Amino acid sequence: MFAISPRYTDDNSLFRLVDDLVHPWDVYRSPLFNNREGALSQNSGRLGDSEIQNTDKEFRIRLDLRHYSPEEVKITSDNKKITIKAKHEEKQDNHGFVSREMIRTYALPDDVDAKSVTSTMNSQGTLSIRAAKKAIEPPKETAIPVEFKG
Repeated sequence: MFAISPRYTDDNSLFRLVDDLVHPWDVYRSPLFNNREGALSQNSGRLGDSEIQNTDKEFRIRLDLRHYSPEEVKITSDNKKITIKAKHEEKQDNHGFVSREMIRTYALPDDVDAKSVTSTMNSQGTLSIRAAKKAIEPPKETAIPVEFKG
């Protein structure tokens, strides 16, 4: 019997090791997770990493798609979920040839205005999707007539 030790070469090697060995939900409970904030903006996370923010005003998704161009990304919504599909045919890279395809689906909260969804992709390959929340109407006072029965 022999031990196999993974070799990672970047600054997030400990986090990748933890991600690979621990159930994904356990990573978020780990104190190590707090040190990973901003990983998407630094492009130091793994390909496909995403962040979701659900505030009172909007619902936001940020997704690392650095290996895809905007033309290779398709986003659809059916008012209950958003589906992101990214695909590129075989391309040559530093190690040979590679083709990639990914599909990710996010459930939309009930209070999201599905018609307000917008998306942008920056030069680092971070896809940002935003959706506004539905306007909450303030309670209206309604007069209720009193019916007399005598």
